[in-house]
Amino acid sequence: MNKRLLLYFLCLSGCISLSQTATGFIWPIDSPRIITGNYGELRPNHFHAGIDFSTRGQVNLQVYSVAAGYVSRIRVSATGYGKSVYITHPNGKVSLYAHLNAFSLKIADVVKKEQFAKQSYEVEIFPKRNEITVRSNEIIGLSGNTGGSTGPHLHFEIRGEKSETPLNPLTFFKISDREKPVIQKIGFYSLADTCSPAFIKAVRVEGSSLATGSNSITLDHAIVGFAFAGFDRCVPNGNPNNIFSAKVYMDDRLIYSHALDNIDFSENRYVNEFSEPNGGVKFQKCFLPTLYPWQMYGSCFNKGRILLSDSNYHHLKFIAADESGNEQKLDFYVKAGKFDYYRPSAAKSDVVVNCSKDFIWRKNKLYLSVPAKTLFYSTPLTIDNAIETTGRLAVSPSGINLRSPAIIGFKVPERWMKNKTKLVLRNGSSVYAPTLRNDSVFYAVKNFGTFQLGADTGKPKIRTFLTARQLKKVQNPGSFSFVIEDNSSGIMNYSLFLNNSWVIGEYDAKSNLLTYYMDEDTPAGDLAFKLVVEDKVGNKAELKYVLKRLK
Repeated sequence: MNKRLLLYFLCLSGCISLSQTATGFIWPIDSPRIITGNYGELRPNHFHAGIDFSTRGQVNLQVYSVAAGYVSRIRVSATGYGKSVYITHPNGKVSLYAHLNAFSLKIADVVKKEQFAKQSYEVEIFPKRNEITVRSNEIIGLSGNTGGSTGPHLHFEIRGEKSETPLNPLTFFKISDREKPVIQKIGFYSLADTCSPAFIKAVRVEGSSLATGSNSITLDHAIVGFAFAGFDRCVPNGNPNNIFSAKVYMDDRLIYSHALDNIDFSENRYVNEFSEPNGGVKFQKCFLPTLYPWQMYGSCFNKGRILLSDSNYHHLKFIAADESGNEQKLDFYVKAGKFDYYRPSAAKSDVVVNCSKDFIWRKNKLYLSVPAKTLFYSTPLTIDNAIETTGRLAVSPSGINLRSPAIIGFKVPERWMKNKTKLVLRNGSSVYAPTLRNDSVFYAVKNFGTFQLGADTGKPKIRTFLTARQLKKVQNPGSFSFVIEDNSSGIMNYSLFLNNSWVIGEYDAKSNLLTYYMDEDTPAGDLAFKLVVEDKVGNKAELKYVLKRLK
């Protein structure tokens, strides 16, 4: 059964009555209500912006509007949120439903019309106010696994209408949660180097006590930052989610607090500065860099820095809490065994970048731009430019965290000139495509480190998902899939044609699959497919295939 018919029958079944929250929102999915990912979870290069509802490995569970409103945005993407719907509500909030497998009929019709108008599977639509209205508890789609999802689930968000900032949904939805957060380890950083915190010590925690058997810690540093690693469960043996809030007291004075809420998308990469893996766990830092997103922080005296100015023991108290108010407390004492002082970085460098100011470097035909607020600390940089000879460029330190992209540019070396439109810059697993200006190329890079220049002259690869022998055994298929891959600059555009007419090919980037679903518009007989795929530097590939479909 195709997705359109499936949604038709589901809509005929009516709406199941769901419990309502104190805020007037109902739950977006009725069964099960198992939260497998919470707001503020530490994901690669971003904070999780909503909550994930388990669908126990299934797709096509009914998804409901949490309140009355109108559809203000619809997006279809091969990555990210996949198929997603945004609903604006009268209370000034916007709810988002992502990774859907299908839209409700009235939304799907708008999407299909736009896709054919633009001849693109990936579209973004902003319907006019009240053009597509929905009731509270109305089915707006079916759960799925589209986009960057790593498994079937519903990703759900609540945002401010004007700010578009994601808010913590569990401040709107109350759940039955009596589980205290679990603190696995605590850690300490030396903050004597004003540009670079250095991890110095980790201590395992059991329950509400240090696992060392002692209630005190001696550090060979006097200017330190506190960190913790832990998790929180909503139910016994449930998914280990992130801890909502943290507070640190020194000698009964609150010196640090944060609560994971109101984190703007522009601050996503701050997660790399806020947290750091060490010893098999990820520590969350309870001290602030020079620049930071203030919205998630409460009281922070001296940016959370712990100054041990004498040889006495000082009382530290740490409180971790979830959205339901369950708390785990840890009390212990700390003192300095040695004394150190603030000092500038001892690292050799070509230049020190002030994180609060725009920085531009022009030397030896190299251009490097680091806009203000790109770095979280003022940072010394070392630049080793061998673009002209070996195509190699190193910007150190490689582990420095960037809030937003920096720009690297240079004049194209003469030996690369014939391929200047296809020059990519590789940095580990990242491959950056160029922006060409006359005889120079520019790249927006998200990390520093070692870069290697190279030419991407290879075409994308296309093949049918099934072999020719397998396809001969298929009769009246419900769908037909292609595998499309590009191991260098990546896929940029793709167009699928059936009998010389453009048709919708649903592309799932994580599986490299582009699929055409047979529907009432699909003719019988010979189906002549043509797929054209283009990568990010303009290399194109084409595959033609005739599939015989019985009448």
